[in-house]
Amino acid sequence: MKIFLFTLTLLLIYVAIEYLKTSNLIRIGEALARTAVPFSRDLNLSDERILVIGDSTAVGTGASSPETSLAGLLGKRYPNAAIDNLGVNGAKIADVKEQFKTLKGKRYSLIEIHIGGNDIVRHTDLADVEEDLREVLVMANTLSDQVILVSCGNVGTSVLFPYPSRWAFTKRTREVREIFIKLSQELAVDYVDLFHEAAEDPFAKDPNKYYAEDLFHPSDEGYQFWFDQIQIFYPPKLS
Repeated sequence: MKIFLFTLTLLLIYVAIEYLKTSNLIRIGEALARTAVPFSRDLNLSDERILVIGDSTAVGTGASSPETSLAGLLGKRYPNAAIDNLGVNGAKIADVKEQFKTLKGKRYSLIEIHIGGNDIVRHTDLADVEEDLREVLVMANTLSDQVILVSCGNVGTSVLFPYPSRWAFTKRTREVREIFIKLSQELAVDYVDLFHEAAEDPFAKDPNKYYAEDLFHPSDEGYQFWFDQIQIFYPPKLS
């Protein structure tokens, strides 16, 4: 009985500590989201136009400045391109689908889509993930000949989440990733696979370097690491 009570006490202490840690990190993340400014650039006379759309990683939440976000790094790669950034913190695939419906008739030299993380965290039904993503990619293909789909990394490596939820989020990330791979191949879209198992994931090995203060969104180094993988798919010149 004493062993049981001792074990129960330790468990309750662990749960309390993890709850306080997670609550604090969530507050930090909310503050980062409130202050994040999406990188965009209005060049009315430019024939080169890029659309960046998606969730907080499209916004650049966690970056120290708009210029060090993924969209900012993209802007540095194509200095003469106008950039429309429709990133929204907390956006799910269904939200991005609705955004695309407002873009009918527009044309872009390049579309870069950042989605998936919020569907994993909020446990969106996998059938809905597939249906919504299919619609998103079909609409994107009507607006540009160059579409790049960027999924999130391994959500389960974030120390924001206590065990055993990290294992559950890693499993969910794998399931969503399979849908992304399937549809990107089916619809001829470039897919940037940022997933790594925890043992090989730089974000898991050095979270203080690659994560921002909230230990969930990427830091400048995290975004640069992702950008180095994304830019492989960029064309030498925009058309």
